[in-house]
Amino acid sequence: MNITESIKFNKLKEENEALKEQLEMAHYFNQNLGKELDKLKQQILYKEDFDVLFEMQYVNGSMLRWANGYNFCFKDNSKYNKLPSKEDE
Repeated sequence: MNITESIKFNKLKEENEALKEQLEMAHYFNQNLGKELDKLKQQILYKEDFDVLFEMQYVNGSMLRWANGYNFCFKDNSKYNKLPSKEDE
């Protein structure tokens, strides 16, 4: 091997090592993202996570609901309506 080929070979070897390091860092980054995604999926609320409501009534413009003997006051149902359903998935 002459000097020119040796220089090219060494340069390619260095580039190869740098690419291997980048690939390894990307692999660890993807693993961490996967773990974060799993945690976030566990935090998703579904409509089915809430108790069945037995009775509804309007008092002073807000809706009162009774479920299992507890009184809940909902002034805005838009957030509940936006929750995904487990049946949709």
